[in-house]
Amino acid sequence: MDEYTFSIFMGGQQTVVMHNTCEDSLLATPLIIDLVVLTELMERITLSTDGSSAESYEHMDTVLSILSYLLKAPAVPEGTPVINALNRQKQAIENLLRGLVGLPSENNLLLECRVPGMRASHQGVAQ
Repeated sequence: MDEYTFSIFMGGQQTVVMHNTCEDSLLATPLIIDLVVLTELMERITLSTDGSSAESYEHMDTVLSILSYLLKAPAVPEGTPVINALNRQKQAIENLLRGLVGLPSENNLLLECRVPGMRASHQGVAQ
C-alpha cells in the first residue's frame, strides 16, 4: 500500500492511495541478471599504465562503483568521489564501455564547439 499526499490549488491537499500486488522476485530478476553480466565483464578487464609487459596489467580497484547504477549506494575506494546521480552513473558505464572498444567518451558539454579557438581545430578534425 502506497499513499501519496500533495498540495493542489488554493492550499488544498489530495491523497492518492494505491494498492499494488506484485512478485518482487520476478521484478528484480532482470536487475540481478544485469548485475551478474556487468560484474563478470568488469572482472575480466585488466589495465596497464605503461603497456610494457604482461606483469604490469592489473584489475580495477573495485567494480562496485560501476554497479551503483543498478544498486542503491555506490561503494568506492577511500578518497574517491562518490557519484550519486543516476544519469551520471549510467554515463560512467557507457563511457567505460566506449573506452573498452576504443571510442572516445561522450560528455555532451561540446566545449570544443563553444570556445572560438577550439572550434577551428574541432572543425578540421570533423571534416
